[in-house]
Amino acid sequence: MFVADLHNDLVQRIMEGEDVTKITSHGHTDIPRLKESCINLQILIVWVSSKAKNPNFFNKANRMFDELEKLSNIENVKIPRSIKDIIEGINKNELLLPISMEGGEALENNLDNLYHFINRGLLYFGPTWNHSLDWVSSNYDEKYNKTNLKTIGLNDFGKEVVNICQENKILIDVSHIGEKSFWDIENISQKPFIASHSSVYKICPHFRNLHDDQIIAIKNKKGLIGINPYPFFIDPTFKKRESKTRNEYKEKIKSIEIQHSNRSSQWLAKQHFFQKKLSSICPELDLFIDHMEYIIKLIGIDYVGVGSDYDGLDCLPKGWNDCLDHIKIAEKLESRGYNQEEIEKLMGNNFLRVLEEINY
Repeated sequence: MFVADLHNDLVQRIMEGEDVTKITSHGHTDIPRLKESCINLQILIVWVSSKAKNPNFFNKANRMFDELEKLSNIENVKIPRSIKDIIEGINKNELLLPISMEGGEALENNLDNLYHFINRGLLYFGPTWNHSLDWVSSNYDEKYNKTNLKTIGLNDFGKEVVNICQENKILIDVSHIGEKSFWDIENISQKPFIASHSSVYKICPHFRNLHDDQIIAIKNKKGLIGINPYPFFIDPTFKKRESKTRNEYKEKIKSIEIQHSNRSSQWLAKQHFFQKKLSSICPELDLFIDHMEYIIKLIGIDYVGVGSDYDGLDCLPKGWNDCLDHIKIAEKLESRGYNQEEIEKLMGNNFLRVLEEINY
């Protein structure tokens, strides 16, 4: 069975000096665990925050690319740049680690920089993280910061970014963009686009989740939705439990902030601390499967996948501790009556279908 996971933030740990080529005692992934897991293709993300103290976004993104490309020096690890590379990697039982980008800060409003990253091998490009840019608005800002936005939706530069990506076989990822941005992209798209790590708004009304009309629009463009297992995105009751637990560790949080000087290292340290502390209050894996089934019933089984957001979140559903538990998704689907062909579609083949649609 071919298994693809559409979103992983491991690079943040690499940039903090962790050696992820060896097995680690925290986080959700490292190279040994990924090799041992059922995952064949794990998309790794280049992400630079617009709130960073050092705003050299283009240079920082390049350094992230450099670090991720070094992983291809490991035996049986490959960074594919085409569907042909992926098929060859599957046949050789290689761990495939394509690179994608979340947030357009690294473009620095310069299309030459976009072409630079396309040439470095982007698989998909997400125009925003939570922070809006001059040329595109995020789902967070459209909901909570709309009056301060320079642009709501895409401006002409943003439309050019989308068109250039699609002309160069780069998928557009809409997981973090606002509703106005979504519909602007849908309106101009000539190719499939994806939501790499989002869930269902109707089940859990979080700003990061997709409304039914957006889900249908992704199907109509022959795209894909990678369901995100983050408890905040799948369980509307989780926030209350999480806040209570987090309040119990206020002093520990202060201690972490004192120990770690920069925001990135603080974020990682808090994440690793709460991965274990929150596990007992997380929802069951069944709720994650409910989100998959909702979309299957709404638009069909060919448009659903998994975007775990490994190493970008501080907790997963109960019993899902890291990438070694990824196979539990298939096991749960089987227990609900899905046959092998259907399970293989959901676990990875649907994503291969999208790559074939764009002639990747």
